[in-house]
Amino acid sequence: MLSPAGRILESASAKADSRRIRVNRRCLDIAVLALAVLVSCARAPVPTPAPVPSPKPLQTTSLPGPQLTQVEGFADHLELTWRTFRNDHDIIKGYNVYVATSPGLTGLTDENPELKNSLYGGSTYPGDTDGAIDSESISIQSAVMGTRYFVHVRTVFPDGHQGHPSEEREVIARPRGSMTLRPRFSGANDGFAFESDRNVPSLSDSNDVYLFVMRDGPHLGSPARLDGSLRRTFFSNMGPSASIEEYPAFPNPSERSDKIAVLPGQTLVVMMMDGRMAKLRPRDFAGRHDSLRVIFDYIYQPILGEARF
Repeated sequence: MLSPAGRILESASAKADSRRIRVNRRCLDIAVLALAVLVSCARAPVPTPAPVPSPKPLQTTSLPGPQLTQVEGFADHLELTWRTFRNDHDIIKGYNVYVATSPGLTGLTDENPELKNSLYGGSTYPGDTDGAIDSESISIQSAVMGTRYFVHVRTVFPDGHQGHPSEEREVIARPRGSMTLRPRFSGANDGFAFESDRNVPSLSDSNDVYLFVMRDGPHLGSPARLDGSLRRTFFSNMGPSASIEEYPAFPNPSERSDKIAVLPGQTLVVMMMDGRMAKLRPRDFAGRHDSLRVIFDYIYQPILGEARF
């Protein structure tokens, strides 16, 4: 049997063990709780970032051929404008502009020597500088007056290959512009010579036309009316028009005369004795009688017998 002192010691020891057990259980409970929190956090779903849209792929080979919208011939150069069918996602190197004196180049392959020899400037044209990519233009210099040219355009891609050709267009280098005539017969600039593309005196051997006034208004006349030794020209009225560009072809006239009335909005044709022709259209009238001044738009056709403008 334990003595009273021993029983006291044993009771104290038991109480201490009980306290340690409770502390250990509390620590275990805290550890389990912490582990549960960690597991819960580990299993929480991670937010998925929103998908970033992929950029639209750059197009390089799907463009149709260019479309020539304007082809104009002047005395010493040509002017071309074309529709590109490009948008902001299309990457190209530029355009090959082909200028030849015979037709049929659109069917030739990139490596054909005849096609290569007709490449204007010998290199790819990067495009004009106006910033618009849906339309391009170029001025073809050193054209020879009276020469027929056949032009077309091809898109060039970054790898150097060419796309489909545009249609082929024929154009003739010929003088065009505006001229001013007055009803005076002794001035230095009262006539006009189409071949040299300048004003000349009415009595000049090179003059093709002069202006005079009758009771019913201004008329154009053949220089031979002033002097039988001068050039004889004839005139015909093609009809009303909104611009000089109308009536691109001139049929054989049923009526022609060595003089013709100048009426607003009417397109006239001048036929020279050598078979060449010019097309005129009055653009502006100023003054009256002897002070009259008439400004004409004109296109001269330097090819003998050619009735297209």
